[in-house]
Parts: sequence; C-alpha cells; structure tokens
Amino acid sequence: MFYLKKKETLDSLLDVANKSEEERFRETVKAVSERLGEERARESGLRIRGNLAYIPKHGNAIVVGDLHGDLNSLERILRKTNFVERVDKGEKLMLVFLGDYIDRGPKQLEVLNMVLGMKRNFPENVVVLRGNHEVTPLSQSFSGEESFLNKLVGRYGYDGVNIYRGLELLFDRLPLAAKTENGILFVHGGVSEKVKGEASLIYALELREDLTWSDPRNISGVAPNVERGVGVYFGKDVLEEVLKSVKCNVLIRAHEPVKDSGEMFDGKLLTVFSSGMYKNYDKDYRVGYGYVSLEREVENVKGILQPL
Repeated sequence: MFYLKKKETLDSLLDVANKSEEERFRETVKAVSERLGEERARESGLRIRGNLAYIPKHGNAIVVGDLHGDLNSLERILRKTNFVERVDKGEKLMLVFLGDYIDRGPKQLEVLNMVLGMKRNFPENVVVLRGNHEVTPLSQSFSGEESFLNKLVGRYGYDGVNIYRGLELLFDRLPLAAKTENGILFVHGGVSEKVKGEASLIYALELREDLTWSDPRNISGVAPNVERGVGVYFGKDVLEEVLKSVKCNVLIRAHEPVKDSGEMFDGKLLTVFSSGMYKNYDKDYRVGYGYVSLEREVENVKGILQPL
C-alpha cells in the first residue's frame, strides 16, 4: 500500500501536483486504485457498490464541478474552504469531485495529480466521480494543447502512453454516482428514464452515457441530446421519478457552465461548474462550488452553490 506516512499541507500537495514527477504520480495512481478496491469491499463508512458510492451521514460536503485543467480554480476552492486544515483538525468534512478533470485546460496533468493526491492523503474524506472525459477519454481525438494524451507524452515521452493506459484502468474503478443518507444524489451529467432504483445505479454500465452526458431541459420526458450527440435531455418529471426511486430529494451535477444560480426544477437540481477558463469565452459564466450539509435532510438546492 502506497499511502503516505504523514499528512501533507495544501502547499506541499500543490507543489507535488505542479511538479508531477513520474514516479510519484505512478505511486499515487496505484495508491488510489488500491483504495478504491478497499472501498468496494467495505460494509460501512465511505464505500462503493458497483458504480454507486455511499457517503456517510456526518458533517458537510464541498462539491467541485468540472475543472478541465484549471488548477487555479481548484486551489482557490481549497483555500477558501480550508479543507486540508479542517480535516487535519478532525472536522467531519467531505470533498466530492464530480468529474471532468482532464482535456482542454492548461494544467490537466496537474489537476488530475491534485485530485488523486487529495484522495490519497484524505481517503475517508474524498469522493472522486467519473465525468464523461474519464469514461470515454476524448484525448485520443483531441489535438494540440487540448489533448490530455498529448500532455502526458509531452511530459513523460513514450512512457506517457503507458501511464494513460494505466489511468484508463483507474477510471474504470471510479463510481458514476454517489448517494448520501440525507437525500442527495451526485452524478456528473444527469439521469434518464432508465434509472429505476439504486440497483440500476449500482449495475449502471448500460446507463454510463446517460449518467455522464445528459443535461436537464424544460421539457417533459426525455429527448435526444442533439448538442452532444450522446446522452439525453431530461425534464423535471423524469428527475422526480428518478429521485423517488433512489430515495433522494435533490440532484447535484456538473457537466455544463451556467450563467445564473444553477438551480432548476423547483430547487430539485443544481449544476455546479468550477472551471474558470470558460469565462474566456463568456464572462457571464458562473464559476463556483457547492457547500452542503450531510446531516440534516436536504429538500432543495437553494443556497448550496457558492461563488468563486
């Protein structure tokens, strides 16, 4: 087991992420993969069943949406919330990553290294979900600076290809959804009419595209997601049925930038987007993170989104 012998500070974790030394990165990938295997064998606490993670009922959660290589925004979230210091002092605090760590941004390797480093150092306090970029890595079809595969090859040479293949195995161990005891469902993208209870999330291979690619829209039922060419658009009625079937009250997801509160469907859905690079295209995009109780029942998403 490659767990570290001492707790790191936020600054030391950022230093490791920025350096992204090959041997240390490989050790972190292995340690996190082993940890995820342990969580799949657990009967209590933070645990994974199939593609669904179960988050214990204690404390609060910080929720991070898409990052896409934006290390600055991740650092700002961690500094603003004092996550490392609070956990080191014994506070019950979770950090939930909703996926899409790689592709597009300037520091994709560093962001992934930081996310995995957080899981390695605080395994009981960090949940790492799969986004659509971790389910079917798009790097092989991206070009130039946008490609995570090219980033790895540029940093590590031919070894970068082997690291990339190893990361695909790690991504296969990441859950597609997470559920809390107080009524929150987390996914990267969205849901569809195919979600019928917890069992469908646990055995979610046939739902992988729907959970990672879908988007909410003001429609009834579902419709083809014509913008993305995969996944679905889903309406309030579908979400309500899904939440009822999995015994949750609200859905918190990421996957697309927002210009307003991120709230939809009478407070039953919240979109969290954490990559600031999209402001380069539209300054009105809202960058933020979520902060929510894991103890008291959550009936709506009002007040959960926090601005950066």
